[in-house]
Amino acid sequence: MATPIALAKNGQPLQSVVVASNASERTRVAAAELAEYLGRITGARFNVESGDGSTGLAVGSHTDFPALKLDALFERGNPFRLDDYLLRTHARGAWLIGAGENAAHLAVWDFLHHLGYRLYFPTDTWEVIPRKPNLTATLDQLERPHFVTRQAPRGAPHGDRKLQERWEVRNRIASSFTLSTGHAYGAIIKANKKTFEAHPEYYALVNGSRVPGTHGNTKVCVSNPGLRKLFVDHAVNTMRANPGSQSISMDPSDGGNWCECEACRAFGSVTDRALTLANEVAAAINQLGLGAKYVGIYAYNQHSPPPSIRVHPNVVVSIATSFIRGGFTVEKLVEGWQVKGATIGIREYHDVFTWSHDLPRKARGGDLAYLARTIPYFYRHGARFMNSENSDSWGANGLGYWITPRLLWNTGLAENVDTLVDDFLNHAFPKAQAPMREFYQLLNMDKSTRTKQDVVARMYRSLQAAYRATDDAKVRARLDDLVVYTRYVELHTQYELLGGAARQQKFEETCRHAYRMRDRRMLSAEQVCRGFRDPKVKALKEKGSSTPFSAQEIKAILLAGVEANQPVVLNFQPVEFSNDLVPATALALPAVPPGKCSNRTRGHAKVFTWLSSSKQSIELEVTGGLIKHYRDRGNVSFRLYAEQEATLEPVAQDVSVPPDGQARRVLLKSPYAGLHWLEWSDGGDLSQVVPPPTLPWTIRLALEDKMSLQKRWSLYFYVPRGTKVIGGYAAAKGGWLVNPQGKRIFNFDDLPGAGYFKATVPAGQDGALWKMEEVAGARALMTVPPCFAKTAETLLLPKEVVEADAKRIK
Repeated sequence: MATPIALAKNGQPLQSVVVASNASERTRVAAAELAEYLGRITGARFNVESGDGSTGLAVGSHTDFPALKLDALFERGNPFRLDDYLLRTHARGAWLIGAGENAAHLAVWDFLHHLGYRLYFPTDTWEVIPRKPNLTATLDQLERPHFVTRQAPRGAPHGDRKLQERWEVRNRIASSFTLSTGHAYGAIIKANKKTFEAHPEYYALVNGSRVPGTHGNTKVCVSNPGLRKLFVDHAVNTMRANPGSQSISMDPSDGGNWCECEACRAFGSVTDRALTLANEVAAAINQLGLGAKYVGIYAYNQHSPPPSIRVHPNVVVSIATSFIRGGFTVEKLVEGWQVKGATIGIREYHDVFTWSHDLPRKARGGDLAYLARTIPYFYRHGARFMNSENSDSWGANGLGYWITPRLLWNTGLAENVDTLVDDFLNHAFPKAQAPMREFYQLLNMDKSTRTKQDVVARMYRSLQAAYRATDDAKVRARLDDLVVYTRYVELHTQYELLGGAARQQKFEETCRHAYRMRDRRMLSAEQVCRGFRDPKVKALKEKGSSTPFSAQEIKAILLAGVEANQPVVLNFQPVEFSNDLVPATALALPAVPPGKCSNRTRGHAKVFTWLSSSKQSIELEVTGGLIKHYRDRGNVSFRLYAEQEATLEPVAQDVSVPPDGQARRVLLKSPYAGLHWLEWSDGGDLSQVVPPPTLPWTIRLALEDKMSLQKRWSLYFYVPRGTKVIGGYAAAKGGWLVNPQGKRIFNFDDLPGAGYFKATVPAGQDGALWKMEEVAGARALMTVPPCFAKTAETLLLPKEVVEADAKRIK
């Protein structure tokens, strides 16, 4: 049973902080931090002294204090147990003793955590230091983290690294073991440039040539023994030069361009090739007499499928949760790699700015249910390493970012995440817990489909209620952060709705706002200012003022936001659907008369398509410049994207069609089969794009999609089985909803104006194609998949809908 000790009484210290006389510099820093923060909590002045650890608050590794005889608690020589530590109070003090100096540092901050200290987000604003002139502690626990590495979230590339590193130590992300797993081939090639110049046969054979690739995606000819020896020698030399390194990465460069020579094809799958290099390197570096060394690779992109060969025991395979090939789920990848003896890690994607724009309700890192489900699952199935990609989206995902390392340390906490949420709300927002619970429920737990305007309106109102509930300056400073973040969400929502010069103007306003709030770490300001990869806006060179927002400005933002944004009350329940689209052929939908939709578009357009393995190309007939007096706006620009392309870059592009009113052929080739989407823009001079009549060609029209269809259109959409209501949004009057029998059952002219609509689905009319007929203006579907096409044959639908309804048919 733990023995309670008194640390301070009436603001006077009752203990000293103790380090060994030979303590390392980092241990002394940890001890000084403990003394400082005990002082800030109690008002007392705590001294740091040298001693044997028998009295006082002993900070250090177990080897620092041999008299304590704690060596048996720690696994000396096990590189995966270096973060273990002991917190134990006793009659004469306490032990904050770790397996090493990093563990001792983690022990200090966990000790302070038990006393009420918190650093929820990286900046000082989100630091909570309790005031307790009388302070006691009762602890006896040996801490062993479930995950060896816990790099999630690990900090965005443009953030303040010192703040991030401070946050990582104080939340036990910092790890003693370093697993190197970044894309490595490019750096190895660069380090051996002269050898590759002398041996071009070491490069991968791609399209008949052996030359370096572009965008860092150069691959090598793994079947070449000389190439493999070069990689092994490079790794051996690197380890000899850095004997303290625990691991080295042998992960391939990003993208495709794998060798197509006969020897490599005979050598095995892409995974087998990547793994062969990693295995040979692991074997070599573990024969150097430098102790256990590890090789890190990802199971990612083309080398994500499980191998046919065994994995060396010192190769750690971090399985990516996105960019998976071969039809595998993450779960199947974990199982498949384990069967081959892999030590498992997880490469997670907590937030990718390109996907989320740092908006709320978008990213995995803010989805508490996802975190609570997946982290324990990965651990139960052998995962012991985690690293994640994320942006600086603390406004949207901060609660999830704080909870994640706690789950990685102890996956059992996932059984009651509500306790962690309560901890956050009670400490960060005392007296304002209720409205802030609504705020974070909306951002991180609510799964209902909402318009972005509705989300903004509710965010503002929760914050307004929180201000009214507290006069605590520190709490209000946190609310200030969230108000300026909410304003960013509002500006982004407005920007998405606009086109032309107004869109550029709103983007610039959004960018300047984000730049002014960059030090608050609520979003990735540098990424915002680059333009969201939006071809319709130009990145801003002059980002504007760096002056922080004043209290008066923040108050004005809040009041204006509440007034300008009204919560939406819907009379139907929206349904979320994925963007993982597949052909609808499995549903055996009956043939229907072709719908109609002009092939002419103006500005930006986007369609989804599906390429078969037998024809991985799209041939289009394109005419640009149909408005003669606008023919100075440049060529029609096409970008073809593939779901399987890990770099998120287009797999094909074309800018060959000039704005001259003449029809031309455009051929876009892809290295992949399956789901693709095609985007094009023409500067607003009106273009005509005619696809092959049998090519899947689906337009997505949800609330966030702003593709403008020319003239009146009549297109089909699918109503899944069990659907009772078709609900959505109409930007204008005109047109009808038509049931499977061809009967018009809803007239959009009956709406008072732009707004939400609802139509009942009669019994027996679900599991069928419906149609929007003679519609003009934007429409959005919210209770059924927002996918439109001219025929059943060209319709793509969410995979989960097709699979569920196909089973019902059988």
